[in-house]
Amino acid sequence: MRFSAIAFATVVASSASTTSAFTVSPGVTNLPTITPLVAVGRSTASSSSRPGRAFITTTSRSAVATASSLTSSTSLNLASGGGPEALQDYITSLSTTQSPLSKKINNPKLVKLAGLAAVPVSYALGAAMTPSRRLAARAVGGMVAAVTAGGVGKNAVEEDVRRACPSAIASRLLELGVDGDYVSDGIERLKDDYGVDDEDFTTMKTEVYSVYLVGMAKNPLAKTAELKELSNLREALSLDNMMVGQAHADAAVTFYRDVTRFTSVEELDDEDHPDRVSLDKLLFLSERAFRQGKETDEAFTFEFSRVAKALGGLSANEALDRAKDVARPFYERALASTRSKLESGAVNSDMLRRARITLGITDDEAKEMHVESFAKEVRAQLGLPEEDEEEDDYDVNQDKRVETVAEIEQKMQAMKEEAENKAIADTSSIKFKDGAFEQLSKLQEVLGLTDEDGDYEIAAATTEYWRNTALSTLEDAIAGTKDPAKAWSIIQSRQKELFLKDSSMKEMMTSMVMQALGRPLEKVNTFARVNNAAATYDGLIDAIAAKETCKAVLAEAGWSEFEDFEKACFDPFDRASACGFLTNQDRHNMYQIFFQRSVKTSDEGVKSISDEAKARMKELRGMLGLSEEEGENQIRNFFGPELQSVLTTATDEIMRGNTTDELLKNLKENIDSVIDNFQLDEEMVRSYAGPLYNRAVEQIASNTPGGIPSKDEVNTLASLRGLLGIAEEDVYEVHFNTFGEAYKKGIKEALGTTGVIREEFRAPLEDLRSRLGVSEEAARDIYLEALSERMKPMVEFISNEMERLVLSNDQLAQKRGADYGEDYFKSGQKASGKLGLGTDGNIMSDIMNLIDFYVENDIVEKEVVGTKKVEKKVPSDEEGGEEKTITVEEPVYESTYPITAMGMKCIDEKVAELCYRQFVVSSFTDQSPNAARYEAAKSTFGGILGLSADKMEEIGSNIGSMVYDNYITQSMSTKGSLDQQDMMFLANIQGKLGISAEKGEEMLLDTQKKIISEEASALFESGNVTPEKIKAFREKCNSMGLDLETDVGLSKSRLVNMFSMEITPGIDSGDITMESADLLQEIQESLGLSEEEGEEVIAGLITERANGILADIVGCMLRGMEAVAVESMEKLVQYAAFVDGDLGLEVEESNANRAYNLFENKDWSGVEEEDVEKQKALLKIALGVRI
Repeated sequence: MRFSAIAFATVVASSASTTSAFTVSPGVTNLPTITPLVAVGRSTASSSSRPGRAFITTTSRSAVATASSLTSSTSLNLASGGGPEALQDYITSLSTTQSPLSKKINNPKLVKLAGLAAVPVSYALGAAMTPSRRLAARAVGGMVAAVTAGGVGKNAVEEDVRRACPSAIASRLLELGVDGDYVSDGIERLKDDYGVDDEDFTTMKTEVYSVYLVGMAKNPLAKTAELKELSNLREALSLDNMMVGQAHADAAVTFYRDVTRFTSVEELDDEDHPDRVSLDKLLFLSERAFRQGKETDEAFTFEFSRVAKALGGLSANEALDRAKDVARPFYERALASTRSKLESGAVNSDMLRRARITLGITDDEAKEMHVESFAKEVRAQLGLPEEDEEEDDYDVNQDKRVETVAEIEQKMQAMKEEAENKAIADTSSIKFKDGAFEQLSKLQEVLGLTDEDGDYEIAAATTEYWRNTALSTLEDAIAGTKDPAKAWSIIQSRQKELFLKDSSMKEMMTSMVMQALGRPLEKVNTFARVNNAAATYDGLIDAIAAKETCKAVLAEAGWSEFEDFEKACFDPFDRASACGFLTNQDRHNMYQIFFQRSVKTSDEGVKSISDEAKARMKELRGMLGLSEEEGENQIRNFFGPELQSVLTTATDEIMRGNTTDELLKNLKENIDSVIDNFQLDEEMVRSYAGPLYNRAVEQIASNTPGGIPSKDEVNTLASLRGLLGIAEEDVYEVHFNTFGEAYKKGIKEALGTTGVIREEFRAPLEDLRSRLGVSEEAARDIYLEALSERMKPMVEFISNEMERLVLSNDQLAQKRGADYGEDYFKSGQKASGKLGLGTDGNIMSDIMNLIDFYVENDIVEKEVVGTKKVEKKVPSDEEGGEEKTITVEEPVYESTYPITAMGMKCIDEKVAELCYRQFVVSSFTDQSPNAARYEAAKSTFGGILGLSADKMEEIGSNIGSMVYDNYITQSMSTKGSLDQQDMMFLANIQGKLGISAEKGEEMLLDTQKKIISEEASALFESGNVTPEKIKAFREKCNSMGLDLETDVGLSKSRLVNMFSMEITPGIDSGDITMESADLLQEIQESLGLSEEEGEEVIAGLITERANGILADIVGCMLRGMEAVAVESMEKLVQYAAFVDGDLGLEVEESNANRAYNLFENKDWSGVEEEDVEKQKALLKIALGVRI
């Protein structure tokens, strides 16, 4: 409903005393009225049925604001003392809005009982004119109008009494205290006293909580007791989580509105501004209140986001961070208190844990603060300020712009000189107090820190003081004022004083050594850069001595990490190492200057380097991070020209010929003189001599007809090798590259037209190899290369003939890409055959020529692949004694084929297999005198082709399998089994085809399995299966060692049927009884059945027979054929014996008794008494007789 300006003017005109109740002013009119913000899903009443909040009005808020603005011009005047003061101001502000009547009423119950007069018309007029959206607010306006009109009705009085309830709640809190024993009950009674419904009363309590909270927040000083105070207030007012959330949101709106009246947003960005501190405090109190109320994460986020948004539109994360900043100082004070009370034992880790829970400090935050607190205690125990006082290194000229590179270099040099001249501070007096270790250990335990945390903080605080001692001590040792043992003793003592661990000492000591040794190197580098050779040399001598001193100090420590001192401290690729600051050029420049100064010239002008100088250069290379190779290069560059000159002169003189011993002696003296004077190593001499010798070999080869040197030239090269100190094996490669073709040519000539090197040519070839200086291994390679060139066309011819033999013309044309038409073999017949199993063409002679070529030229190589033990007989040592048998180990050789047809790529694998298959078949079927020769050459031919032993055996097995199959099938069909003659024949085939014994046995077994399986199929498919045939078949399989299920392939059900068929006649005839257990077991096991399976078959068989016999017995008794019935009973007893009488028969009791009586009274003459009783007992059990 819109507010009527005319109505409002009428009310104002009627009573000027009530205008203050509305407080219409420019500063307040536009301020928002606090309205309830309830989270969805948490309200207990629907928004449509819930009445408006009658007592959170613009009037009361305006009154508060007005009172506040009149008393002070700052934003912190309201409730500057905290919550109770805020309540007192709240009560005062409410009193200014009460009607004259309500001020005179002390007992609200008496007022309601009085029954005051009816409300005059002016009350109704006032209610209609009052500007309020809510019914209760309009009631207030109506009461005011009525009072001014001079009349008060009953309803107006009751409404005025209810309006006094918020003030009463605040007064009751002040009277009893938020932690009073009966404060909650006392406040709840006010609801009835003032006649307020539940919803309005809840709203009033929420407003009182909000006022109290604003008062607490506006006092910038935060105290942990306020958390408990706020919790007590909540309990006193009986507020749930939803009410508390609304109260905090209302408080945030009110607080931010009041603060921003006098404080700008920019000022609130200043963390030290009092209003910013108060704002952060409100965030902290809100965060703690929500967490302690055990809100869900979703509810917490909602409530806290409302508060954050009301306080200047903060995000939830930003607000949480600011709340944490308020909590941290509380916990820091708790930690400080822990340190101060540590010795008293009044604090423990559990107390800190409770404090963290109260303040909302996470474990990660606590860990960081615990470490910081421990670090402060470490400094305190050292007698240092808790906070590290950083020096103000500000230079008034540091921001001055530098214009030129020269100025930059000048400034850098000045800074460098200042750092070098800065004296090492004497911090030896800084050490831990007595009892510090125990104090720190206790604190570490209380704070829950690990040993690593404690050690790190101690090291962080004390390392610099230890460094000062270590560095000054090392410098004293380098200067010679302290010996290494004393220096290490001082360093180690300082370590113990400062509680430093050995594990950190190694790394720190390395750093100190690097720093101590880096200084002299840095100084020397300045001399080297300006080519001050003398100062550079002297400085490096001092640096080497300093290194040895530091090395000796570390040796006292006994640390294995420093056994390779140079590697540990002088890594050129590590900027922190002693030489890491030097550039590669600087390091080489310093070494070159030192090297040149180390070279001394004698009076005779001879240059040399002493052993001492060489040792120093080696030490310096380690310090500068230079490799031995780089050091040798320096020597080579310096002395190389002189060595090159004397070696070249000697080589040229030898190559002129007419080499005499005197010449060699003089040249040798000249070379040795240079080597000795410069102390050159053999490796350097060889590096210069090698190229000279290679050049001499090439020179002789170019001047020799046919590429073969003469005997004198060979001697010249030998003399040169001796002079230059070159071993013969070192020049094999150059001789191979130079004279290899000449040796190959000689081999081809020795092969002649036959292709086989005759024995008389072998010695000359060896002489040629020796003269050419080619090694035996290289000569063998050349030999095989020459033979492979000769062998290749032979293999290609065999391959082509094999293809023509097994392929049709169309297949051949397709493979070779040519039309062969009607081609013929040597025999004049067309190509035919089935993959080499039969042939009309003959390539056996060509294959044998290839084998002869391979064997007679000694291409096959023998390799030792193991040893074997062999027994040998040796004659006795004594005359006439008996021979002795001894066991010796002999090598086992394996033939290898260095060149093969497939290796030369002149035949593919498939054709190679076909060739071998053809050769094997021919050797097996050939009856000519060549058969033995073919058979002996099988493995050789397979090796020449490049087939493996497994592949050759596989091919032989395939051929043998067909032969085995045909022969065994034929033999077994006529004789039923294989005899000795058959086995000998198969063994002969096995040998001919190169089949191993194991493979032959496997093939024999496979063939037998095949035959027996076929016989089994024929037996069971014939429909004429008898027990006798089954027995014969079973015994045949057993004699051949075949398993009927796995080898023959009979199913389990068929084996069971075989067992049943074989034993049934015996059981029926009585031949198989209980005493026949061995026979049953034999049949069962030979069929591959288990004992349980056999028993199941017998039980089924007997049960089936027993039921039939029982029917016969009953039928005979009905017909009066008692004698026949007794005979059937005897048969039944025979079956019952197999199952101890339990045949599972169902017999009528009368029939059972009658049958048993007949059996009992039969003629038992000639039967043992024991057997009689046994048979009776079995029948009794079988028939179920109870007598």
